[in-house]
Amino acid sequence: MIRQDLNQHRFLCRPLHAENHNRLTKQLPDIEYQSIAEIAPQIQSGELSPVDIIEVLIQRISQLEPSLNAFLTVWSDSARTAARLAESEIRSGRYIGPLHGIPIGLKDLIDVAGHKTTGGSKVLADNVAKSDATVVTRLRAAGAILMGKLNLVEFAFGTTGLNPYTGDVKNPWDKTRITAGSSSGSAAAVASGMLPGSLGSDTGGSIRMPASVCGIAGLKPTYGRIPRTGVLDLSWSMDHIGPMARTTEDCALLLNALAGSDSDDPTSYVGPSEDFTSELKKELPLIRIGVPTNYFFEDPVDPEISKAVLSSINIMASNGAEVVELSMPWVNKGRAINLGVIRPEAVSVHESLMAESANLYSSDVRRRIQSGFDITSIDYVRAQRARQWFSHNMSESMKEIDVLITPSVPIQTPTIKQCTTTDKNGGAGSQLPMFTSVFDVTGQPSHSIPCGFTNDGMPIGMMITGHPYDEKTVLRVGNAFEKLTHWHQRVPTGIPKIN
Repeated sequence: MIRQDLNQHRFLCRPLHAENHNRLTKQLPDIEYQSIAEIAPQIQSGELSPVDIIEVLIQRISQLEPSLNAFLTVWSDSARTAARLAESEIRSGRYIGPLHGIPIGLKDLIDVAGHKTTGGSKVLADNVAKSDATVVTRLRAAGAILMGKLNLVEFAFGTTGLNPYTGDVKNPWDKTRITAGSSSGSAAAVASGMLPGSLGSDTGGSIRMPASVCGIAGLKPTYGRIPRTGVLDLSWSMDHIGPMARTTEDCALLLNALAGSDSDDPTSYVGPSEDFTSELKKELPLIRIGVPTNYFFEDPVDPEISKAVLSSINIMASNGAEVVELSMPWVNKGRAINLGVIRPEAVSVHESLMAESANLYSSDVRRRIQSGFDITSIDYVRAQRARQWFSHNMSESMKEIDVLITPSVPIQTPTIKQCTTTDKNGGAGSQLPMFTSVFDVTGQPSHSIPCGFTNDGMPIGMMITGHPYDEKTVLRVGNAFEKLTHWHQRVPTGIPKIN
């Protein structure tokens, strides 16, 4: 079992260095829940050392894992080495920028040379990457410290965050509940204060759904904005890579390092480089917010979720934004189009592996992939044509607005038990991607941030979606909302502080 294999190598971390323990616990502020934007100036000034930060987070990971099960592997020794190098560079005046000395985790679809990329599957249990993914190269160039690989749904093909091989990731707000998927470990690690930032992937909502139910920020950039070279495919025409962090500003800082063309990825954006933090300080006046009158606020959307999102829109309206209601009667077709493209493309990715090792796939993922064999070539062409029609309608509907605001997910966070009992309708988590998948079809930038909590104390996410390649406006609106509210500052109860 891959679970046993992972247990043998998952924790490469050692206990906190004894000589550092007293200094850390007495002198360092609580950094577990500080944002990248808060930590970076302290690193630059020398108030905080990357070495100390790494030690604190290694200790925190050792405390919280494996109960949360967010990590597959922790690279403690290499992280310590990178932290010492960063400290030396900064002391000698070679500060690179706001990611210098910042620990970042990677969803285990992303290649790091010399390390396994398993995709959370027994099929690739021995797959060692020969080279770094482009995003890894760019993180290192920005001075970030790679902390390890994060758990996920097998091959990123699922919405709940559950994985029978690597184990289920637990939601830090309530360990009986799911994190959603497929970037489950990426969300849980940030939400629990084990990492200030992580990378996820999004094909039907796999960044934004976990961000929503774990109470963090998660950005799906425009398709092609971040290159996918060195990242395992699920659906080549819908896969997105994006940042997950405590705040919108942190997502912007990560996007600055990750975005840009890549000659090895023909789908990557070849336009000019941008500073995605440049408009964060702008406020809400002159922003036109579109609110759909169809689908996104209709049954089966949970009333608590609708109320929280609509209240958030009212807050923005009272602070200068203009709200425009939009009729979008066609938008309910989005999820079907999403699946009509994903399934045959997933078959094309997994065809040879399925032929050789079908028995090594989990039953649910094997069934999902095999369902793609039943989709004919003409049905796939029809789905792509429907996608063009859908994207055109979206573009026309949004002509007079800057962003569209909706709930991120339509239902309250299910329990793990509810999601392990599959019924004929697909189980408790089947409705999670109803909204997020719409914007994988169109490829627009789409961002989930916290906007409230249910009566049960679980986070509620609000989704901000903009025009293609206009991440700046999406991030501006998200940051402005965070400045007006405190939802993003809440942290899970029951998670211990560092001893």
